[in-house]
Amino acid sequence: MKTFEPSFFDTQNFISEKKEFNYLPAESHNTCHVAFNVTDNFIMMAGVACVSVLENNKDMSFVFHIFTDGYSKDSQEKINELAKQWQCACILYRLNMTPFEDFHIKVARFSRITYARIYMPKVLKGLTRRFLYMDADTACMTSLKELFALDLGGAPMAAISEDPHSVEYRSAHLKLKSGKYFNDGVMLIDVEEWERQHITEQAFSYQCEPKQRFLGQSQDVLNLVFDGQNCFFPSYFVALGGGEQDKEESLIVHWTGRDKPWNMVLYEADRKWRIYNALSPWDTITNILPIKKPENYHDFRLWGQYQQRHGNTWGHIVGLFWYSWLRMRYKLKL
Repeated sequence: MKTFEPSFFDTQNFISEKKEFNYLPAESHNTCHVAFNVTDNFIMMAGVACVSVLENNKDMSFVFHIFTDGYSKDSQEKINELAKQWQCACILYRLNMTPFEDFHIKVARFSRITYARIYMPKVLKGLTRRFLYMDADTACMTSLKELFALDLGGAPMAAISEDPHSVEYRSAHLKLKSGKYFNDGVMLIDVEEWERQHITEQAFSYQCEPKQRFLGQSQDVLNLVFDGQNCFFPSYFVALGGGEQDKEESLIVHWTGRDKPWNMVLYEADRKWRIYNALSPWDTITNILPIKKPENYHDFRLWGQYQQRHGNTWGHIVGLFWYSWLRMRYKLKL
């Protein structure tokens, strides 16, 4: 296990730039804090998630913390526009990624920015008692008052359990004594308790471990640290798997699979995401079918299966055709 000097975790070693866009009314009180970690390509998705929170919680004030490994001038301008339009505060943090370099990368297309969530409490302590972490591929569907008021029972964090099959498989792979396993894409974090239990330090100790030990990235590391000792959300707090799993009672929908609402619209949650996108400062996405690129072949299989389940034989055939053709082109590129 890797060890560190206490000064390693000083914020000046992690935050290389900070830009704040604060349009909160002077009378704002009981402000809630929400955080994201994204690459510049996903700042738009995080922005849409911010709009979904704001649209469904108009009686609350928000500060959004967006941690990134870099951002464009356009992204900065759009974030400023969002904060101004919605009378909230948005803070952009450009991270120095060097302290994260010894964390494993499980899939080449993934980024180490996913590990930023592990460090966030050290930045936000002194600003808020607790905050909500959300992945960029999430959307709020209703009021979050119940979530923010959740009693964590002394735990540093609450999250949603993965589905039973994933829990069994992943907890066994990690050799977790509890047999429990959570998804780290939505977490309510008690900053003081997180710091008291040195969660960040414990998580960083898993740097330099062989990547074969893990099936995922930050999620596996945090499950090793907590081993079931976190608080678990009620099942209706977060719907994993996107719109297919949402029973239209979830507080938050998380598109954990390949089916993303910016690629295609299949379910009611996808349609709502498009509405939040249209309300945001970013360009409105209008395609209801995936873009016909080789790397999107999985989406056409999902689209075809959806059409089949709803009795659209021709749509099923079209989906299978594009799935087969794009998959062949994708494999030939490898």
